[in-house]
Amino acid sequence: MATHVKLTVTHYRRPEHTHEAFMKWIIEEHLPLAIPVFKRCGVLNYSLFETPSDMNEGLKANMGGHRAAWDYADFDCFIEYTLNDPKNIGEFLSDPDWAKSIEHQDDWVDTTKALMSIGYITPYLLESGEVVNVPNFS
Repeated sequence: MATHVKLTVTHYRRPEHTHEAFMKWIIEEHLPLAIPVFKRCGVLNYSLFETPSDMNEGLKANMGGHRAAWDYADFDCFIEYTLNDPKNIGEFLSDPDWAKSIEHQDDWVDTTKALMSIGYITPYLLESGEVVNVPNFS
């Protein structure tokens, strides 16, 4: 069974910025500085899951009758790092170029609301339609 470490971070933008401006800052200013650090420090994959409020409100409206007790996310994005080993986190966090990539973070991110999680990711259904890692599936 193929298993990797997944680190996730949710981010809320600071209220003085629009969602669009916030995403633009991440993609156009932060990532060009951060990606070389990730490549050097063992990050296998980085994904940015953008969660615009209109989509979340639509989901809530559509799911309300099915899952009325559920709560719905209201953060601006969900960042996913795939790693071979948790030690890779310390490697990129201690890289001097990482500090440069986040030097304007406090201007854009409401860090008091960030939520982190770490665990293992195991694929079960691939984009190709192939089912993997499920015993007795045919």
